[in-house]
Amino acid sequence: MKKIVGVFCLVTVLFLSSCQVNKKAQMQALADCEYDVESVEQVKFNGKKLDAYKGADGNYNISSLAGIAVALFSKELPLEGKINLKITNPEAKRAAINSFKYMIEIQGSPLFEGTVDQNVDLSQGQSAIVPLTFKANIFNKAKENGFDRFFDELFNKKSEGFLVLKIKPSFKIAGQNIYYPSYITIDKNFASKLFKLFK
Repeated sequence: MKKIVGVFCLVTVLFLSSCQVNKKAQMQALADCEYDVESVEQVKFNGKKLDAYKGADGNYNISSLAGIAVALFSKELPLEGKINLKITNPEAKRAAINSFKYMIEIQGSPLFEGTVDQNVDLSQGQSAIVPLTFKANIFNKAKENGFDRFFDELFNKKSEGFLVLKIKPSFKIAGQNIYYPSYITIDKNFASKLFKLFK
């Protein structure tokens, strides 16, 4: 009986040790992947495509347009779109990703948080595109900073750190999602991508 218990304990220890090694290897695979914003699509502000706000000088003039004043009464200023995130595995070891948490920060505070379930299994050199959609009400942030200054910074100056895109990928072990311990910063100047890469 003691031998059976001993063998069982040994198998358990070996199993747990193997799981820890596997977990560490898969965590490292997530860290080694390259994450890039391939494109941004279907971008709208206050229900309209961005081109509707572009002036003859090439800049975006938001606060002076009809429709914005109405939105201020409703306290709703939605910014929405779809991000096509490109993931590439440059390493020899396989990278398996089960789902993602993603976040858009504005001036260091969370603006939007979402989750997408998509299995991505990448061998060395392989890439995959994962769509991340977002829709967030930026009214409070705009009011806090002053509407004119906020809109000018968001749509024209697009300073680094104003809008930041982050993700937290996960892998699955024994039916459970194991997320990367912290968010990975993908783009510190995401506001610029909204205008340069949107289709």
